[in-house]
Amino acid sequence: MPADYSVGPLRPLPALRRTQPLPTSPMNRHHRLSTACLDELTRGGGGVAAIAELRSGQRSRLMLLLRALTDLASSHPRVPGPLPAPREAWELLIKAERRSPSSAEQLLLHPQVGAWLSRCLRRLRGVEGEPADEVPLWLETGYLHTVAASAALLAGIDFRIAVGVRDGGVMLPALGFVELAGCDSPVAEISADGGCERAVRAGSHTVSLPSDLTRDVKGWHPLRRLHGRHPVHPCSPYLDDLDPYRDFLRPTAPVRLSEPEARRWQEHFDRAWGLVARQGNVDPAGVADCLISVVPVRYPARTEPFSASSPEAYGCVLVNPPTDSAILAASLIHEAQHVKLSALLDLVPLIHGGLEEIHYAPWRVDPRPLRGLLHGVYAFLGVTAFWQAHRHVAADETMRTVAEFEFALRRSQTSHGLRTLRAHAELTALGDRFLRGLEERLAVWLTEPVPEVPLRAAEDLNLDHQVLYRLHHLSVDPGRTGQWVRAWRMGRPAPDTLPTTVLRASRTAVVARPALIRLRLRDPAGFALLREKPEEPPFDGMAAPLRADLDWAAGDTAAALRGYRDRLAERPDDLPAWSGLALTLPAGPAKDALLDCPEVVLAVHRALRAPVYGGPDPVALAHWIGTRR
Repeated sequence: MPADYSVGPLRPLPALRRTQPLPTSPMNRHHRLSTACLDELTRGGGGVAAIAELRSGQRSRLMLLLRALTDLASSHPRVPGPLPAPREAWELLIKAERRSPSSAEQLLLHPQVGAWLSRCLRRLRGVEGEPADEVPLWLETGYLHTVAASAALLAGIDFRIAVGVRDGGVMLPALGFVELAGCDSPVAEISADGGCERAVRAGSHTVSLPSDLTRDVKGWHPLRRLHGRHPVHPCSPYLDDLDPYRDFLRPTAPVRLSEPEARRWQEHFDRAWGLVARQGNVDPAGVADCLISVVPVRYPARTEPFSASSPEAYGCVLVNPPTDSAILAASLIHEAQHVKLSALLDLVPLIHGGLEEIHYAPWRVDPRPLRGLLHGVYAFLGVTAFWQAHRHVAADETMRTVAEFEFALRRSQTSHGLRTLRAHAELTALGDRFLRGLEERLAVWLTEPVPEVPLRAAEDLNLDHQVLYRLHHLSVDPGRTGQWVRAWRMGRPAPDTLPTTVLRASRTAVVARPALIRLRLRDPAGFALLREKPEEPPFDGMAAPLRADLDWAAGDTAAALRGYRDRLAERPDDLPAWSGLALTLPAGPAKDALLDCPEVVLAVHRALRAPVYGGPDPVALAHWIGTRR
């Protein structure tokens, strides 16, 4: 085995021809991925040294993208505006880098800079559309000027540069927001003189920046930090509620958290980080180095807590307001795994192709490409590692049961994803080695016993997910159901051969069952109250659950079965009710048919429905299909 893997130079987008060359940066370099780094990542880990190798590649990648953006913007016909040429911002950034390389690196690796770079490059190249409410291209490109200004402020050099005013002020990436309330000027000037005076001026507005840029003063709102306090493995990411590119899913105006809200985030993060730092299955120092900014968002959680990361925003994690420290800890590890794998894939190929969105992923409701499946496997291996360790140290029996359930659920999902990759992915040699390492790590956990109640809950939810996926996305050609319809109507046995199906991705219904299981395990009293008052669901964005779903989650399968049958009599195309029927039927041909080929049962039922009399009894039809030879 060679000592390391050579990685060729990262290349920028094609540069436009210029009359003068731009200054170059010493950050552009070749990268070599060490065997030790790859082996750590292959086991699902990654310590400080391994993350430093990945970060080095990201630093060069971002510098090259920044250079490419400067080239494109300098001659783009729609960029000219009230700001100076992009070249001026680039030269200030290089000047700051030469004075303080660490300051420039801090800016380049700031996740919001990466999110902006990718978005702005797409606009400059015409890849991304131009919505009517889009900020002007000159203003979006002008974020480059604020990046340079932030780097210059951190480096402590004298400078003066014009920047765009947006959302009522000026965002200085990785530093904070200058509020210019009531200012009607589209441009502001940022200057620093001898380190004594640093100010932002726009029209009649002047905001003096404090010498300590972490201090909140009139007109200046610094980025807050979260503090995971630990004597050996501390973690202090930004709590970003200001940057327009903090939510990489969509540009967002500043929404400053109140002091009580910020304190609640700090309390939850500190407790969650304590759980991460005491882990033996993950390297907490490596996780800490992957978390640069945490962004509060409010996306509908649906059936599981929401968190997200992006390869374009290295080190950024979007998270819904936390309500449970262990869930937040698992989310941080989950997203850190994504961050590591994204950076690794920028350096070495692990899989060829794999872009077709046709594969089942146990953690997603939509078909996924193999590359997405690889990401999910790696992320949920980390989550499995967290719950495997946490179930042994949980504070009480209830939390241990929750941890056992999450461990059983995530190890099963990860195993299923690995099998799909083995069956369908065209792996490189390094990709094969990578997968073998993940398989070896997971194999030990698959043999560990889990108590019956949480194990059964995890198995049922996995079955529910698989049935719903098939009902939503697998379609039977109506022309292929004719013989089944004729056989049913003539009282004959079901045909021997199932009709072929095709993948047709469709919108998916929101299912309450995963959230209800988690509530029952985590808060039995709250679940009992919900059964009494189902019209008052405990989760944001969650509709009132069906009585049948509540009965199923409570373990009353007989009542749930009656409820799902009644639901289908009223709404025969309710897909979650079909899946609920599969979960609650006793063992036998009907259950087998709804678990093995639910899309066929549904297709035949639809074909048999009469406008007035409706369709046949779903259980009787499923039993008939299940008895085929």
